[in-house]
Amino acid sequence: MPRPRRTQQERVEESTARLFRAAVELIAEGGYEAATAAEIGRRAGYSRSMVRARFGSKEQLIDAVLRSAYEAPLTRSPDDDASGLERVLARLDTVAALVEDDPALMRTIFSVEFVAAGRGSALTDRVAAWVAGLRADVLAAVLDGQADGSVRPELDAETTAHAIVAEGIGSAFMWTVNPDEDFRARIPQWRERTRAALEA
Repeated sequence: MPRPRRTQQERVEESTARLFRAAVELIAEGGYEAATAAEIGRRAGYSRSMVRARFGSKEQLIDAVLRSAYEAPLTRSPDDDASGLERVLARLDTVAALVEDDPALMRTIFSVEFVAAGRGSALTDRVAAWVAGLRADVLAAVLDGQADGSVRPELDAETTAHAIVAEGIGSAFMWTVNPDEDFRARIPQWRERTRAALEA
């Protein structure tokens, strides 16, 4: 029995997934600059112009990878009845799950974000906005936790949210520059320190 023809949507989804994976592999192998748009298209099995035709530029492709593989799961809304403390810890649990599911992808994403920090490009602005949004999300959860009684009321919410995010970013940076750093082991420690510091 002949295999049914794939729909246009299915073909687009497959090509997008292959371009994403090719970009991740090339960045992991040779760094951000080595992963040219042409090389990403070639590695994915398409023409050299595929990235530009589909996304416009390598930066826009990388932005799409960041949004779908990292930012979307990390910012997914928790249950409506979750306490502020549970919302903070859910963010850390999501990082742990993402790193466990695909450590190469996560290391590459962190690497791209750190490279972007010094490039003065549109990607720099995107990463800066993402970090600011993440810190605002954690701050809102801490404040809600103080209101619902799950987070200690005497904590300075802004300083606390900043420290939580900064610890995660710092550990991720150490992981990207040192292959011997065990980020997976650090995340539960980060979670426990956060829980102990916040829990009312």
